[in-house]
Amino acid sequence: MKKLLLLLLTGFGLNSCNHQPAQPLAVDQVNVLVGNAGYVAATGHAPAATANDDARVQAHLAYAEKLLRQQSTPAQSPALARRRAHLLDLLHKYWVAGVFPRNYDFPGERRPCFIDRDGRLCAVGYLVAETAGRPAAESINQAHQYDLIADMRTPALAEWVAASGLTKAECALIQPTYGPPPSTDADVKSYAVGSAMWGGINVMLGAANASQFNRPEVGKGAAYAGVLSGTGQLLLGALRLPNDQLGINWSPVTNNSSVRTVSYLNIGLGTATVALSAWNLISHRNAALRKTTVGAVTFPGPAGGSGLSLTHRF
Repeated sequence: MKKLLLLLLTGFGLNSCNHQPAQPLAVDQVNVLVGNAGYVAATGHAPAATANDDARVQAHLAYAEKLLRQQSTPAQSPALARRRAHLLDLLHKYWVAGVFPRNYDFPGERRPCFIDRDGRLCAVGYLVAETAGRPAAESINQAHQYDLIADMRTPALAEWVAASGLTKAECALIQPTYGPPPSTDADVKSYAVGSAMWGGINVMLGAANASQFNRPEVGKGAAYAGVLSGTGQLLLGALRLPNDQLGINWSPVTNNSSVRTVSYLNIGLGTATVALSAWNLISHRNAALRKTTVGAVTFPGPAGGSGLSLTHRF
């Protein structure tokens, strides 16, 4: 494997020097140099079409880190060797966190993405931002957001690579490609809008129930409606709550964070509505019990005497 990697990196370096564009990726490959080798090394099999994309990227980055740590760099100065080791430590921290960019603009193919529209950085972009500053990463992204490392000609990247302790070919080994986002914006928006409308109804029901505590003259319609509506919203949130996604070594990968947030809000608001409505029902029951009272009375006059009184308010 080391010999194969050396040949790949050497060939890549020659292509870069001759300014030849990198070969196009196969649609299912996560890296231009080693394909899905990282996923195979982590799982023992090639990724299926339904494999979690974040887990694929994470497996590749762990694999790339391991290969780069095994690379011998005798010609490097001690300063460059220290920078290289620091960058590999940062790469490890990055892939363990599992927060990767999304390929929003090319749904039909795998593409690199330096920084996505939500501000998430790719692995190389993260290394640049952590060592040269976020503006340097933004500058590279502006010129080459969806480009392979081999096709990047911006001086900002060349200057960073020269001082990093990594070669451009090694940066290409790190750089993953990304498939389409796991859920479409339209799906998330429709779920969020529907949840917001349902939440508005439950807020009104909760306020109505809170205003009816200890008022037996008011009907219990709001209480029953609140129990039903609150239970429905609670179940919606629980059923739509995404399962936790785990990458290699049981580390988390980010997926469906927006859906998760909306689901938690549905669960919380639904629970609050049910609680207020149930308390209103209990308050009505207690007020109804207090309509009938038993007490002691004393009769005035020469005969005097005492007795019990039973009072019922209609």
